[in-house]
Amino acid sequence: MKNLILWAAVFCSSSLLAQQGITGIVVDAQTQKAIQGVLISVPSFQIQVRSDAQGLFAFPFSWSDQQALRLKHPDYQILDTSVFGNVSSLRFELRLGHMTTEEVTVSAQQVSLRAKNTVPMEVRSLNDLQLSGGMHISELLTKIPGVYSSSLGNGIAKPVIRGMQGMRVVMLVNGLRLEGQQWGGDHGMGIGELALGSVEVIKGPASVLYGADALGGVVYLVDEPYARIGQQTLDLQQKWNQSTNGSTSSILYKKSQSNKRLLVAGSYANHADFLLPNGLYAKNSRFHEWVGKASYSWFKPNQIHQFRYAFNNTVAGIPGHTHDSLATPLSFQVQTQGRRYSLPSQFFTNQLLSYEYKRFWTGQEFNLLLGQTHNRLVEYDEKVTKPFMEMDLLNSVYQAKWTKKWAAQQLIIGAAGMLQLNLNAPIAEDQLLPNATTFDQGLFGLYKIELHQKHLLQIGLRQDVRWIETHANNVELKKWYASPNVSAGWSWQVNQKQRHRLNFSSGFRAPHLSELLADGFHHGALRYEIGDVNLVPERSLQLDWSTDWSTEHGSLTINPYHAWVKDYIYIQPNGASIDGIPVFRYEQLNKGRLYGLDLSAHYHPHWLHNLHWEGNFSYIHFVSTQDSAISLLPPTRLQNELQYHWDFNRSIQKLELSLSHTWIAAQTRVAYQEATSESYQLFNVNARLYLEKQGSWVLQTGVRNLTNSMYIDHLSRLKNIGMPGPGRHLYVSLKYQVQQQAKK
Repeated sequence: MKNLILWAAVFCSSSLLAQQGITGIVVDAQTQKAIQGVLISVPSFQIQVRSDAQGLFAFPFSWSDQQALRLKHPDYQILDTSVFGNVSSLRFELRLGHMTTEEVTVSAQQVSLRAKNTVPMEVRSLNDLQLSGGMHISELLTKIPGVYSSSLGNGIAKPVIRGMQGMRVVMLVNGLRLEGQQWGGDHGMGIGELALGSVEVIKGPASVLYGADALGGVVYLVDEPYARIGQQTLDLQQKWNQSTNGSTSSILYKKSQSNKRLLVAGSYANHADFLLPNGLYAKNSRFHEWVGKASYSWFKPNQIHQFRYAFNNTVAGIPGHTHDSLATPLSFQVQTQGRRYSLPSQFFTNQLLSYEYKRFWTGQEFNLLLGQTHNRLVEYDEKVTKPFMEMDLLNSVYQAKWTKKWAAQQLIIGAAGMLQLNLNAPIAEDQLLPNATTFDQGLFGLYKIELHQKHLLQIGLRQDVRWIETHANNVELKKWYASPNVSAGWSWQVNQKQRHRLNFSSGFRAPHLSELLADGFHHGALRYEIGDVNLVPERSLQLDWSTDWSTEHGSLTINPYHAWVKDYIYIQPNGASIDGIPVFRYEQLNKGRLYGLDLSAHYHPHWLHNLHWEGNFSYIHFVSTQDSAISLLPPTRLQNELQYHWDFNRSIQKLELSLSHTWIAAQTRVAYQEATSESYQLFNVNARLYLEKQGSWVLQTGVRNLTNSMYIDHLSRLKNIGMPGPGRHLYVSLKYQVQQQAKK
C-alpha cells in the first residue's frame, strides 16, 4: 500500500513538474521511506536536480539514449547507474553508508562508470582534495597514488605521473587540450582551481585516447556542475596563507533556468616570498595571479550546446637565478619577505575558448569539440625595458567522434587535429625557439563489449601524424613523424567485492621544437640548452594490472605496472658553462624499463562509522643499460590520513578533522651529475566546519608541515641551489554560498 501511494505521487507530480520529462522517486533501501535532499545528476547533459521532502524529483525533458546517472546524499552510499532512454518514471533505492567504490568518468572518450573502463585511472572531487590545504592544483593531485608535483617555488608547478612529466603529460580542461609551453619545467600550467569540480588522471600511455604526447598519462580537469535546474547560487571565498602572507579572493555565480545555464567566476591571488623552516624567506618566490572563467550552455531534448572561456594571468618571480659561479644556498635565502615582483620574472597568460556540441539518437551519439587557445610567455632577465624572451603560442584544435551503442557493445570512431603557431616578438633579446608551425592529425577507433555481465573487453586503435616546420631564415627544419598506437584491456567482475583489470597500451611522442633546435639561455630553468635535430620519436609500451576489493567498510587497490621505453629524450649536463650558466644537451636513451607499484586503501570501521583511514603507496624504478636512471625520477612515497567527522542538526551541520602523514624516501637512483635527495616526513592537520545561517558557510583551517621539517623535494627545480620547501605555516579559508530560486 505504501509503495502504491508513492507511485501515485510520482504519477501526479509528472503533470505538475515536467512536460514530456522524466520524474522519479528516491527511497531508503531498508525502510522504503522517501529521502529528501538527494542530488541526481546526468553527467552527459551536466544537469542536476534535488529530491524534495517526498523524495520526488523531475527532469524537464526526456532522452532517447541510455545515460549515466549519479545519486548523492551525505548519509548514503553514492549510486552510479545507467538509465535507458524512452522512460517516463524512475525509482531508486539508496543504502546507508559512506563507501564509494565507483565513479562516473568522462576522460576515456566516453561518459561511463569507472568499473566499465579497462584504462587505469583515478577520479577525485576537488572538494575532497582541497581538504589537504594545498597551494595549487599540482600539489592537490599528489594525494593520488603515482602522481607527484614538480615545482619552481609556489607559483609554478606541474604534475608528474609515474615519473613522466612536462610534454609527456597531456593536460585537458573540459576536453580542450591545454598548451602552455610545457617544454619548459619553469613554465606554469596556466590553470587555477577556480570553479573546478573534479579531476581524472589516466596513468600510463594514452595515445590511443588523446594522440601524440600522451606518453606518460593525462590529467583531465572538469568544471564543477552548473546550478540545479531552477536555482541560482553565489559563492564568495577568501583564503589566507601564513607562509606567503598571501591571500586568494574568488567569486562564483551560477544560474540554471529552464534549458539555459550560466557560470561566471573570477579570482585574484597575491603571495609574497614563502617562509623557510629556518625563519628566512625564499628570495623572489613571490607571485600574483588573475583568473577568470565563463560558460554558457543550453540544451534541447537530445542535444547540448556549450561555450566556455577561461583566462589566467600569472606574474611569478624566478628564484635561484644568478650568473655568479660562487653563489651558495644562503645567497637565495633572505631575511625580508618581498611582495612586489622583481627581476628575473615571468609573465604567463593563458586564454581558452571552446565550443562543444552533443547530439543523441537512440543507440547513437555525436560529439564535436572546437577550441582555440592562446599562450603568451614573457621573461625578463636583467632589463625591465626589454624582455629576454617573448613568445606567443596559438593552438587550434578540433575533435569529432561518433558513438554507436548496442545492448552490450559500443563502438567509437573519431578524428582529432591540432594546429600550433609558435611566434617570437621582434623586441625580445633572444629567441630560444624559432618561429614554427606544428600540425597534428589523428584517426581513432574504440570498441567495447561486455560478456555475461562480468567480463569487459576494450580495444582501441589510432594513427597519428605530426608535421613540424620552422619559419626563420637562419634555421630551416621540416620534419614528418607518424605512428600507429594500440590499446587493449580486459576487466573481470569476480563478484560484488572483487574486480580485476588488465590493460596493454602503447604511446608515441615526437620530439618537440625545443629538443630539436634549442640553442640559448633558458634563465627560468637556470641552464644553457642545446638541442639535436637528429632526435627520433619516443615510444612506450605499458602493461598495467589492478585488483580492486571493496566491502561495506573498506576498499583496497593493488596496481603494479611495467613500461618499456625506447628512445627516451632527456636533458643532460655536459660539464661546461657559459657566463656562469651550466650547459645542458638533449640526448636519447636507446632502451629502458620503467616499472612500479601503486597501492591505495580506505577503511572505516563499523563500530566507529565516522572514522576514516586512507593510505596509499607509490614506488617507481627505472632501468637502462646506458644510464643508472633518468633525471627527476620520483622517490618512493607513503601517505596516510585519518579523518573523523561529527554530524550536528542545527546551524552547525558538520565538523571534519584530518591528520595526514607523508613519508618520502631518499632518492639515490639519479642520472649523471644529478644530485641525490634525503628522505623526509611531513605532518599536516586540517579542519573543516559547515555552518548554515542565512546561507551556507564553510570554514577551513589547518597547519602544514606541523613539525617544521627541513626538507628538499627531489622533484623541486630549486634542488640544485639547496632551497628547502616551506616551513610550518597556518592557512585559513572561508567560503559563503547563498542559493535561491532563479528569477525568470
